[in-house]
Amino acid sequence: MTTQATANTRLLYLSIALLILIAFAATTLRTMMRSEDALPTGDSAWSINAWHVIDVTEKDATVSISPPWDTSHARLYSQSLSHPGLRLRRIKTDKKRRDIVLSAAKPGQYTIKFTFNVYVSHLPLSEPDKPKLSEQNRAAWLASADGIEVNTETTRAIVDLYTQDNPEPERLIELLFNHVSNNIRIDPEARSDSESALKSRRATALGSLRALLALLRTAHLPARLVSGVDLQTPVQEARLWAEVYIGDKWRSLDPVHGYLNELPIFYIPMRKGDDKQIRTENAAISSSVSMVKALPTYDGLLSSDTRKLTDILDLTRLTLPSREMLSILLLLPLGVLASELLRQFAGITTYGTFTPTLLALAVTHVDWPTAVIVLLLVTIIGVTIRSAMPGLNLQRTPRLAIVFIMVTMSMSLVVSGISYYDPAIDSTVTLLPLVILTMLIDRIYTVYDERGVHSTIVRLFWTVIAAIVSLYILLQSHWGTFLVAYPEVHAATLAAIIMIGLYRGPKLSDAPAFRWLREPARKVRDRKTDIGQPVQSGETRRVERQDPD
Repeated sequence: MTTQATANTRLLYLSIALLILIAFAATTLRTMMRSEDALPTGDSAWSINAWHVIDVTEKDATVSISPPWDTSHARLYSQSLSHPGLRLRRIKTDKKRRDIVLSAAKPGQYTIKFTFNVYVSHLPLSEPDKPKLSEQNRAAWLASADGIEVNTETTRAIVDLYTQDNPEPERLIELLFNHVSNNIRIDPEARSDSESALKSRRATALGSLRALLALLRTAHLPARLVSGVDLQTPVQEARLWAEVYIGDKWRSLDPVHGYLNELPIFYIPMRKGDDKQIRTENAAISSSVSMVKALPTYDGLLSSDTRKLTDILDLTRLTLPSREMLSILLLLPLGVLASELLRQFAGITTYGTFTPTLLALAVTHVDWPTAVIVLLLVTIIGVTIRSAMPGLNLQRTPRLAIVFIMVTMSMSLVVSGISYYDPAIDSTVTLLPLVILTMLIDRIYTVYDERGVHSTIVRLFWTVIAAIVSLYILLQSHWGTFLVAYPEVHAATLAAIIMIGLYRGPKLSDAPAFRWLREPARKVRDRKTDIGQPVQSGETRRVERQDPD
């Protein structure tokens, strides 16, 4: 028996190594087979081109060019720059500087040409870096600047009007945004400073943005101007919008075009903090032309101009709705992996292995407070109904059918009741998995019947914690985007789960300081319902063996 167990263990370790090798080899092979001009279906590549003629008036004049910033949906993947007669200045003292700085050795006229190639994805890519706002930058984005007058009598009166009820920062931003959007008319012939815009209620697009920045800064909300391009506009004029810093994140605002918090994915920021995309010192731009064009691509990372059987392995060739669905589906194994890590290493017990992940899946596209309310109410109603069947010596299948019907009816009533008080309720909340709720309610009552209310509450608590962890994973949509491109990575997920299954060491709950993670040990109670049916709780059976009568 020992020899057989040792052989099986070795086979499992060999399987782990093989799965990791498969994940690495398949990912590498897919990367090598990827066509250079192929993109996932619906995604696009764009070229931002510009020609600038610069008149230099003094020696050592400089020209600063800001390349595109990455966004959650766009990435700069290549660039080229032509600047005859100008030299590239390398600034060693500032490693974080983004600008491309060119300098002229003597006065004259120079031509600069540059091309930036940008990839745009409809599905979120990996989140860009979120730099923390330093005290120096915070002070800069709260102070007055060229065309932006802060803490004037006009801005103070408007901000005081909207802060009387002490709104949350998010709400205050929305109120100030609506004030500028609804009260300032865009007039190309008007002035561009914030004070004139707020007083006359007429301004250029730049003046409207400066007015919003003045109000945000007066309300002690750091805000800045952003200059960029709209990839869907072939002949380019600078596209301007504002950003406000809140919750360790910059949020975009465009009152001219009505965008609050989120811009179209084709808006690409070029320079932040200024309306000029190119800065000059001791020089002037005499003429410039900018344009954007879409680059030709194939649909699918492995696709080409001919169909091949290997296209079946390329999930990126599928339509956008299919890829969105698959991106969530491929995140589910990571949610299960997280639940197993908690169960095996922390020593907690949940209602089932998959229940936390499936509950998290149910609320990914639903307003989570509403989903929590529905889940709690339906669970309470379902457990109450389940406990109202004393003495019914039913088989498990018909018992679950009864609970399923009652869960369906109670969910309908709960959703209707919430909608009565809030007509804007999202109807998709009814897509909460009925089967999972049915099994959960039956297990909750079974544990209560066998082990008591303390064990029931502890196990439900850890099920909710595991569901929250799984929900965090399912909300990382850029992980799902990566998994759609490289699904073979889940071979490594399988290897990880096997390794977790082989673990026989101590758990966190074994430590005296963490005994509270465990369910209370107790003997089996006399059942109140379903007498004669088999015990449903694996933990109860374990306790029975440990504490025989």
